[in-house]
Amino acid sequence: MLNSTAELIIFNNQFLAIKDIKACQNTHAITVYEVVRLIDGVPLFWEGHWERLQNSLNAIQSKVKLDKAKFERSFLEFIKQNNCLNTNIRIEIFEENILVYIIQAEYPTTSNYKEGVNINFTEDIRVDPTRKILRRNWKKIMERKINNAGVFESLLINKEGLITEGSHTNVFFIKGNSIFSADEELILPGITRLEILKIASAENISLEYVSLRKENISNYDAAFLCATSYHILPIAHVDNQHYNINHPTLQILMNAFKVHLEREIKMTSLKWKI
Repeated sequence: MLNSTAELIIFNNQFLAIKDIKACQNTHAITVYEVVRLIDGVPLFWEGHWERLQNSLNAIQSKVKLDKAKFERSFLEFIKQNNCLNTNIRIEIFEENILVYIIQAEYPTTSNYKEGVNINFTEDIRVDPTRKILRRNWKKIMERKINNAGVFESLLINKEGLITEGSHTNVFFIKGNSIFSADEELILPGITRLEILKIASAENISLEYVSLRKENISNYDAAFLCATSYHILPIAHVDNQHYNINHPTLQILMNAFKVHLEREIKMTSLKWKI
């Protein structure tokens, strides 16, 4: 859904009115994309998004070759022209076209962070999960399933019965001073997830890659989702399984992420100063 307050988009280096966006999109073409979160006008973890965007383009053998400095100047001008400080921006690249526009940002509430969220399982997969490719129809189907179930998110279970990731999130389980994840070839390498791994290492929290199965989730003490719009979001229940949202390891990660976030914004604010 588009943000009604946004006035301009960028299509192939030209600023256009947002009303022109449908004419610019191609819903049939393979579309590589990134969703970048702005906080106080700073694109959060920009370098990670840029690197993943390049990896996705290389994976589909795209003909698009981006000049980083030129793209960043255009991106900064986009932020200025729309006077947007706290929102999400989507970059879409398809065929030889580049589209940039603001999307509606849906962030968790304060109570979501304090009380955790309720999620469920669904037997489904993200095709080619390591590539950030836009799958509009799949996304609509998943949103409908989640809304009908009345949950915040659904964890995907593949044909082998393994828990992989959320429909638009990564997931970690916690036991003691360790966090547990599905193997990386089964999931999208989320930018927030990568930052969490850095924090976990700095805090001496061990990471284990395991075969996560639905029938074994009671073995864990706590769990959380992570994503660009969510940061670290505690899970209260997965179906009927209750988790400790006040688990010490989870609280260490959440507090350390907040400090990490503030440091990142401070370090990169000059580059993106409006």
